[in-house]
Amino acid sequence: MDRLGSEELQTVLVLDGGVSAPTGGLVNGSNVRLIALDFSPRGTETPTEWGRRLGFEPSALAVVTTDARSVDSFDAEMIQQVRSPADLTGIGVEATKLLDTWGEETAATPCVVLDSLTVLFQYTQLQPLYQFLHALTTRIANIGGYGIAFLDPLTQDQQTVRSIASLFDATAERTDGDEWQIRPR
Repeated sequence: MDRLGSEELQTVLVLDGGVSAPTGGLVNGSNVRLIALDFSPRGTETPTEWGRRLGFEPSALAVVTTDARSVDSFDAEMIQQVRSPADLTGIGVEATKLLDTWGEETAATPCVVLDSLTVLFQYTQLQPLYQFLHALTTRIANIGGYGIAFLDPLTQDQQTVRSIASLFDATAERTDGDEWQIRPR
């Protein structure tokens, strides 16, 4: 399985309706700081929970979420809130601030996890979401970070999934045997 952290793969789109990412992890390295853009109703609130989902435990956690979620439920160094998942500009501003802060620290690699695109599609259309993701994935690449986004492919038509996937270095999908297949772009 190809992993993030190689020169070719910095961002991956996980196409699955479940809550997990490929076992064995997607990210190389032990000093990874996680920036969770967390809009999922289930919420992953601690570094340990993210570690179980992603296959690596982050050395630090920062969260961008909506003001409908209680900040007390998160075990994170920094928590930023936006009004709604529809506020892509606000999400982008907060993510950029965190990337700027953690991207300057050369000993740690920032990893942005967007959970989930499925939720964001309930609040916005393809074009603004595509533009948001293009800016975010470009920023991640420019600082040498990682990016992982989740999308349930059954919630969108194939053209939309292909459009979104074109912004990422790879897609990860479960096969019939419940194994993960990572396909570089």
